[in-house]
Amino acid sequence: MRRGQNCSAKEFRFAITACVLNWKGKGKRQLTGKSIRSMAFSDLFRRPPGDGAILHLPDRRNGRRMAVVSLVLAAAGIRHMAVLPWLRARRLGDLERRALASSGCEIAHRLPRSARLLVTDRSGPVIRAEKTLRIRYDLASALARPLDRRELFLPILFHPDQINAETYRAADRLSARRNRPIRILFAGNCDPATYDTALIGRQYGLANRHELHRLAQSLPGDMAVFPQSRAELDAMIGEAERSGRKIDRLVWIDTRRFRIPAAQWFKLIASADIFLCTPGVRYPWCQNLNEAMACGTVALLEYPGLYNPALEPGVNALTLDAADLGASIASMLALGETEIARLSAAAAAYHREHLSLGRAIGAIGAFLADPDMPALDWYLAGKA
Repeated sequence: MRRGQNCSAKEFRFAITACVLNWKGKGKRQLTGKSIRSMAFSDLFRRPPGDGAILHLPDRRNGRRMAVVSLVLAAAGIRHMAVLPWLRARRLGDLERRALASSGCEIAHRLPRSARLLVTDRSGPVIRAEKTLRIRYDLASALARPLDRRELFLPILFHPDQINAETYRAADRLSARRNRPIRILFAGNCDPATYDTALIGRQYGLANRHELHRLAQSLPGDMAVFPQSRAELDAMIGEAERSGRKIDRLVWIDTRRFRIPAAQWFKLIASADIFLCTPGVRYPWCQNLNEAMACGTVALLEYPGLYNPALEPGVNALTLDAADLGASIASMLALGETEIARLSAAAAAYHREHLSLGRAIGAIGAFLADPDMPALDWYLAGKA
């Protein structure tokens, strides 16, 4: 391809650089004029049409969060174009790649001049748009006050691989389960290299996951048990189901010991009355709370006020006191089945109304259908 034949000098240099970087990253590959030309014009310089939805992904800072937004748009039946720099596209993480490969999403590398719907986490102007779905990470500004119809508070959903209507329906069906074999459950990665961070305590005044794990390990054996293998866990649950005697302890599963397959995750959560919800790495909001409440498993947590509307201890959630974990666990073990059933139904109802995929789809659909609403603010957990 001769410089000046079909492109400017700047475009030509960028195309050559892109091809060289691609060659270095993929091993020795034959670079032909045809491959340079197709990369330059089909991939690098194509400007998407402005008559659809545009998902703006300018950098990696909140790439995983915006990948979740893409999955929600796809679940809502909103076809969209994810626009991101070409070199950024070459560095997508596995989760981002899977999300953007959904049937409702295509990828481009240049923004159109305008769009019917722009989805962006940038506060400043990006392009002209009839409607803008603004992703906001300042969740503290949306707490302890009424939200209006132009605001959606949904900080986190299920694990991204489970964000689809079928999984949410299955979890909702599990919410009707009663007489569960486990009283209190935790399951998750407890690697201190990841979860022993001062950020959660410094910014939110909460115990982090590693601290809660250490406190749980100090509980007496009649209050907590730590299965070391899947066979041990299955034997415990099987015996409880056969005998009708609940495992009246905190069952703490460190998934570094053994993993729970994704296909069995919700069934495990729905085998417990209560799920002990620890904070995530950077934020209190953790997908385990959403997954638990969707299954009618009551959330035991330190931070009920960090939702909008706030979770209500004794109504649809339970309060954890990390300063006296033993007392918290003892009070949970003393709950009766009637009380648990009431809390379970209320937890599932809260999730359905405020934290579900259906809630997100409904809010976005109402926004798009309202000619008098130019923007919708979605408060999502991410790096502000």
